[in-house]
Amino acid sequence: MTKWLRGWLLTGCLSAAGMMGQSGPAREGVATQKPTPGLGESGITAPAASALQSPGAEYKDATHPLEVVRQSLENWGDAELSALSVGMKRARESCQARKAEAYSGDDLYELAHLCSFGQDWNDANMAATRYIDSKAEPWRAQSYALSINAMVHLNGADLAVQTAETMLRVLPYDAEVAYAVRYLKDYLEQAGNPQAVTLAEAEHTAIIQALKVGTALKATHGDAVMSLGLLYDSAMELAFFHKFAGRDMYASEAAGDCDDSLKKVLIAPDDMRRIESVRVQFTTVGISLPQFTVLKALESPAAKAAIEGDLGAGTVLVLFPDWCTQCRGMMKTMTQFARVNAGTPLHAYGLMFTEDGDKTGGAERAALYKDLAGTQTFVVPAETAKAMGAMDFPTAVAVDNRGVVRFIGMIPTDAFNGGGYIEKVFMRMAVGEGREMEREQGSRE
Repeated sequence: MTKWLRGWLLTGCLSAAGMMGQSGPAREGVATQKPTPGLGESGITAPAASALQSPGAEYKDATHPLEVVRQSLENWGDAELSALSVGMKRARESCQARKAEAYSGDDLYELAHLCSFGQDWNDANMAATRYIDSKAEPWRAQSYALSINAMVHLNGADLAVQTAETMLRVLPYDAEVAYAVRYLKDYLEQAGNPQAVTLAEAEHTAIIQALKVGTALKATHGDAVMSLGLLYDSAMELAFFHKFAGRDMYASEAAGDCDDSLKKVLIAPDDMRRIESVRVQFTTVGISLPQFTVLKALESPAAKAAIEGDLGAGTVLVLFPDWCTQCRGMMKTMTQFARVNAGTPLHAYGLMFTEDGDKTGGAERAALYKDLAGTQTFVVPAETAKAMGAMDFPTAVAVDNRGVVRFIGMIPTDAFNGGGYIEKVFMRMAVGEGREMEREQGSRE
């Protein structure tokens, strides 16, 4: 998904929750093959093993594939893209025909929303800022979110962080604020901007206090809701950021705060699934890559069903279900990335699985795999993704030359483009390995 479309999708609803969506680089799922390391000591109260999810949670699970596919521009048809183009053009023209100074109250907020839809980021930010400065209600949190989003698109990350920090100071910490901060944290992380940690630390006290309440976080004004599981996921991003950077002590402290906040909370099954998956992924970083089985290679009929050779300077595995159209589409770019970096070497492989089991015949199966021919994609059991706590896709797992997991999380579909997220992940890994070598050399001396 292109940067501008992500922004449009984010600003397509009246609330920051609608703007930010329900995933981001979320780590959602549950490992069913093995116990979650460390979870038993966390004090988190899990429901009985026989407990069923609520009907609402089951509905979300059932519609999850559809939502994932619909959120990606790559899967839109000509009719949808044409309607989007017409709507954006009308919104932009309407925005440019108006001056923020002529509006106040709800109309001023709606102007900021209109300009965001039209991709007129300067005017969107001006209208949102004027609404904030006017101390008007009830759309202050949403206006902060619109302003942050506009600054991101104007390459003003520093100003976006300052705005988010101000929002955290002056507004109640509700679902609108939480979604806006999460969006910016994820953007900064994927841009390789260390201010992701700064922002996560600024939010830490507020999000921990929200977790202690033990219920879904709701908006002060508006319909936005952040589930307890997603709130925990967002709170744990600080721990992940520290762990990715090799700051294990700080990572453990942040994770401990998150777990301690839920010690006295009875957690619903659907929230527990997400919490368990986050813990699975957190404890996977820093240990050897879990073993997994390769069922089939899709590169060519003659390709072996095995990932051969060493791990090079680093290897990334991209997990995704067969229904994830945008994930399948990025396999060609991923394969090209691996070939361009073969001299380093950096390796990249896709790991596709079928959630409901392979019930297709030989001819049907061949047709399903046709678009992945020539790519470094393998078919694996569905348990592979579950064991790594992956449910939102594409999920990447990056390991160093020793097979130790250094990164795990959801990645954008442009992650393998030149200068993309995966390059930044490998660069961070290289810096971390250099520091480890220096420490080892110093200890020997």
